Amino acid sequence: MPPSITNTQKETLDRIIDEAVSSRSTPASYFGVASAEGVLYQRTAGRKQVDDPESAPINEDTLFWVCSQTKLITTIAALLLIERGQIALDTVVETILPELANPVVVTSYDEAGWVKTSKPAKEKITLGNLLNHTSGLDYWADRKMPSSDLPLAYTYRYKDGEGVATFFQMLKSSSTGVLLAFEPGTGFGYGFSTDCVGFIIERLSGKTLEQYFQDHIFTPLGITSASFYLTPELRDRLLPLSFRNKNGDLESWDRPPVIEQDPDKVRFHLGGVGLYSSQHDYLKVLQHLLQIKAGNAANAILTRTSVDLLFTPTLPGTATKGLRSFMRFTHPLLNIPNNAAQFSWGLFVNSADIKGKRRSGSGAWDGFATTSFFIDPTTGLAAVFATQLLPVADATHEEMYDVLERALYSDPKARL
Repeated sequence: MPPSITNTQKETLDRIIDEAVSSRSTPASYFGVASAEGVLYQRTAGRKQVDDPESAPINEDTLFWVCSQTKLITTIAALLLIERGQIALDTVVETILPELANPVVVTSYDEAGWVKTSKPAKEKITLGNLLNHTSGLDYWADRKMPSSDLPLAYTYRYKDGEGVATFFQMLKSSSTGVLLAFEPGTGFGYGFSTDCVGFIIERLSGKTLEQYFQDHIFTPLGITSASFYLTPELRDRLLPLSFRNKNGDLESWDRPPVIEQDPDKVRFHLGGVGLYSSQHDYLKVLQHLLQIKAGNAANAILTRTSVDLLFTPTLPGTATKGLRSFMRFTHPLLNIPNNAAQFSWGLFVNSADIKGKRRSGSGAWDGFATTSFFIDPTTGLAAVFATQLLPVADATHEEMYDVLERALYSDPKARL
């Protein structure tokens, strides 16, 4: 029997979301749940402007800056290239992306947190290292960047003639090579790896990442909102960023710049952070992955073997400690059983059941601007919970995400 949720569950989910938005605990939010057969639940609440109660309400077509939700789409594109024999997980990527040749491993920082000493890396970076974040390309390898900030390589306003070469120069800082936090293959470091995967896809395919996504992922799945380019029509649908101040109150975003949003000034595509999409459309991607896993996908964009890679643990024991630390910061309420935090070729994977929540073998990730998703192949469910709120790892969002997921799994009458 396909999974289902009860009317009682739907009423509970409605109440949780509506009360949180009406009390201003959170800005406007979207929560959607799908199975391989279709959307089981979808709720939007709130208005576009957190400071304007007369602004338009959001709906399923509202656009979000999905930030690191981009990484899953880039990973799917890389798996397509693997299927076509154009690259392999063990391919040394400097043969395609020479900018990653001769990286250096940081060995010490000065008192201000800047790189003091480094040494040449002994190991080469492979595509697999990029997909599971064991490359060493950590966001914080360059300096002890506050966790609420985006790195300069993202926020810099690239001028005419600047692009990928300038991006990699920033990843070098003042060193002779791109900075790594550790030897490739020995740790988990969240950072620029998936952006590099995007550059590789462009060079192997001869297409921009935008065009490759449209041709091979978005158009086949009937997705019309997703793009690296915030055109005037898409900008009209965008949910603006909000900010939670030190008092816990919500404000409109009026702080340092994020990535370039002017479509005429986007010089290259950031496969780790650059997409905009409605969450309703993003849920279509998750639903399609469930369909492929279940063996009932029409016009599947990937093989079952490739999709299985998204749920297969890959990290060596030396890397799991770094992942656990990262997850404790970003998802403190996930309550992952000991030694059950893993990463596949693209997703966080829990290798044990999480009590009252998703089952073992689920894949998940989130985005900097407070968007989250998971795919649970065992129960056949996928869910997306999203707003647009900073600073990152907002405690209220995490509490709501926890409550919503528990409500989704709680009713014994539901077929899960």
